[in-house]
Amino acid sequence: MNPDLLPLLCDPVTRAPLTLHDAELDTRGQVVSGTLCSATGGTFPIVNGIPRFVSQAAALEEVASFGDQWNYFNFIDFGEHWRQHMVRNTFGSLDVFRDAWVVDAGGGSGAQTRWILEAGAARVLLLDLSHSVDDVVQRNLAHIDPSRYDVIQCSIDAVPLLPGSIPGLVICHNVIQHTPSVERTARVLWTLVAPGGEFVFNCYPTNDGDLVRWVRFHLVYRPLRAVLSRQSFRTRLAYAEAMGRLRTVPVVGWFLEKAAFCVTGDVPVPAGTDASTYRDRVRAATTLNTFDGYGAHEHQHHKSEGELRALVQELQPDASRVGNLELYFQRPPPIGIALRLHR
Repeated sequence: MNPDLLPLLCDPVTRAPLTLHDAELDTRGQVVSGTLCSATGGTFPIVNGIPRFVSQAAALEEVASFGDQWNYFNFIDFGEHWRQHMVRNTFGSLDVFRDAWVVDAGGGSGAQTRWILEAGAARVLLLDLSHSVDDVVQRNLAHIDPSRYDVIQCSIDAVPLLPGSIPGLVICHNVIQHTPSVERTARVLWTLVAPGGEFVFNCYPTNDGDLVRWVRFHLVYRPLRAVLSRQSFRTRLAYAEAMGRLRTVPVVGWFLEKAAFCVTGDVPVPAGTDASTYRDRVRAATTLNTFDGYGAHEHQHHKSEGELRALVQELQPDASRVGNLELYFQRPPPIGIALRLHR
């Protein structure tokens, strides 16, 4: 933990400021261990340089599947997807990150934090509840100057950061639907944004607007996920890998995705990609996205357009300060697009 993070931290429940006790620093001045204490009685350990705001084993169990998923799959090979989909369709370019402070809420494998830092961000705070913070996150950020980022283990609906403490971007991309309440998490993350900053988020849509989509969503996707999500990691992985292989078979693969037995999404094709490499990319994307889409996550909400518009209106009533509003709700929307709420 960087010592200059301390003034931004607070008790996630009472919002009381924290003081650092029994700190041990490494040769670079990073806090590797110690205890964060609030005036209201809360105590939170720093272990292996990571402040830990996790008090119940049940909370960790709730996201165990994510830790297992990212530790196994990682995400670092999907940088092209992120740049062409999330970045291009949400921000237009990587320039938005240059010299910016960014909160990566639900940072998962740490891949997005790494890409944001490589794009020139001044500082990134990665927030995640799962045990990926002690494994794949460390691997993905090992080559980056630790003074440019902090990893905080916490729930993103009880963030230990002071209100209005982030002057840049608070990003929650492809994550908020996996929290107990989309609305509560959005409200908490919005409070972090200082004037001039923005909250960037998206959420799985309830994609049942016509008869075909209704059948796919309610009679295929939901029952299949209900069964698969109760299986072991290895069983779910075997299913996802089988779908990945079948997705590359002409006609068969197309049918399986259209019928909602697997998820591929759009696969970017970098210049010079040959047919064999493209098939490998399709297989890898299908395996990961199917494992994720039908995964064992405790929460996986889908929100209607009306519900999301109401949430946006609640958080930022001035529609002129909401970016991508109409693009986000067009069907189909640009892949990876997120809403941008400016403070």
